Parts: sequence; C-alpha cells; structure tokens
Amino acid sequence: MARQIKDPGFGTKYASRTQRLINTDGTFNVKKTGIGTNIHDTYHKLINMSWTKFLFLSLMIIFLINVVFALVYVVIGVKHLQGNQGGDTLSNVQQAFYFSFQTFTTVGYGHIVPQGVVTNLVAFLESATGLMVFAIITGLLYGRFSKPSMRLLYSKNALIAPFEDGWAMMFRVTNIRKSLLIAMSANVAISIRDVLKGDEKRVYYRLPLRLSAIEFFPGSWTLVHPIDADSPFNKIDLHNLEKEDFEIIIQIKGFDETFGQTVHSHYSYIEEELVVGAKFRLAYEFDEKGQSYLPVDKFNDFDQVEFNGLNA
Repeated sequence: MARQIKDPGFGTKYASRTQRLINTDGTFNVKKTGIGTNIHDTYHKLINMSWTKFLFLSLMIIFLINVVFALVYVVIGVKHLQGNQGGDTLSNVQQAFYFSFQTFTTVGYGHIVPQGVVTNLVAFLESATGLMVFAIITGLLYGRFSKPSMRLLYSKNALIAPFEDGWAMMFRVTNIRKSLLIAMSANVAISIRDVLKGDEKRVYYRLPLRLSAIEFFPGSWTLVHPIDADSPFNKIDLHNLEKEDFEIIIQIKGFDETFGQTVHSHYSYIEEELVVGAKFRLAYEFDEKGQSYLPVDKFNDFDQVEFNGLNA
C-alpha cells in the first residue's frame, strides 16, 4: 500500500512552472545563491566540475603562470638568458615564454641557459612551482578518475503497462559499464501537486515495488509498482497528463566490486515522460547457442496497448 511520506529533502512549497526536482543526468535541480567562495571548497569544486571546464582551467593556469614568469625574465633582461637569439620585443617575449615553459615542466632542452643570480633564482622558483602545480593536477586527475560512481541507463520513458490482472507503473534500468554490481536496492517515490487548506503544495508518496532489491545485476532490471486501490496514481488523470504536475523520484544504490564500495544513482520521470497504455519489448535476445544478449540500442522500445482506465 502506498503511503504518504514526509518531505524527502526537496521541500513542499509549490510554484507554477516549477522545473523538475532531479535532472536527467542525476543532479538535483537546486541552485544555491549567496554563498561566498572558500578556499577549503576548492578541491570539491575541481573534483565535481565537468571535464571540459577542468581541462580548460588546468591549461589556462599553466599558460598564465608561464606568461607571468616570461614577463619576469623580460623585465630582468633577456640578455641574462644565454642562447637567446635576440631580436625585437615580440621575439624576446616568445623566447622568454619558451624558456619559461621548458623550466616550468623541467624539460630543460638546454638551448637557453639562465645567467646571473637573479635569473637563476627565478628559474629555481619556477621549476619548484611547476613541480607543485603538476603534482596538484595529477592528484586531481586521479581523484576524478577514481571517484566512485554508477552509470545506469534508464529507459527513456516510464510506462503504465498491463500487469497481472491490472496495471502497473514500470521502468527499467541497466548497467552500461562492465563492472559487477551486487546487492542492489531501489527506492521510488512520487511528488504530486495537491491543494491543502487552499494552499498548493507538493505531497510525496512512497511507491511500493514488486521487487525492490536484487542480489545480482548482470543485465536489465524492470522496476514495477502495481497500481492498486491505494496507489497515488489514482489521484492522477492518466487520460490528460498534460494537465497534471507530478514527478517520479528514483534512487538506486548497490555495491560496485571495482570501487569496493557502495555507489548510487538518481533519476526522475515527469508527466511528459510517462506513456500510458504501453508495454516494454523483451530486453533480451538469444542466439542459436542459447547465449543471451542485451541490445542497449533497443532498450527503450515498447508497444502501445489499449488503455480504457485503471479499472478497465
């Protein structure tokens, strides 16, 4: 029996045109403002930012540091860089930049050599800076690659499908990595717009599943919520979903043997992603030798069926 639950953490306030609570990439759709920057949060920001931003930021930091040191060498005087071919100002800046980058990366081709106490001191400081910067970037790269995560493919749609003698809401998931997931469990709830004492609010219900936990997850898992007399789907007009406002909230977790720890995944379906009167096609295919296959490119395929209502 579905039961109303307390706010799971998203709030009960409702406003028109509210966006979904959980994005399709599993992130929560909440933007926090008014928070100042704190150097203690730098690691978390660098670990969690996108790969594109991280690589761009890393290259820009390396580039800007070398520009600064190149200008220092120019200010000191390029005459203190033995091997510099000389020339106009732009050429001297280029030569100083190349020398700076070689020193920063500790490559040291030897074409240009620093002369004088000040120039050698700057070169020493730059090489030490380079070692620390690359150590930090290498550590961040390892942290990003080794960060425990779960990559599940959710069916594009949730369905209201025939089930036993009635109907059920169902969707399916599969692991798109080759890692072994075990001890899987799922929690599914639904957020529905409701009017309580004249005030519109979000009301949450837990959706009982026919199978909420499995020991092994080698292929596809179809999660089924049978729609009985107590199901919150009876509060929804399934014939006019465009007038409804609800969100099916999903949390799945399990133990990943690659990481050696528990990982989790989040997802949600909104009213426009719910297909009423449909059933999934078989997820598995078999060859003549009995080998089972799971064609992921057909994972979202379903067939329409006649739907006359939950009680039909």
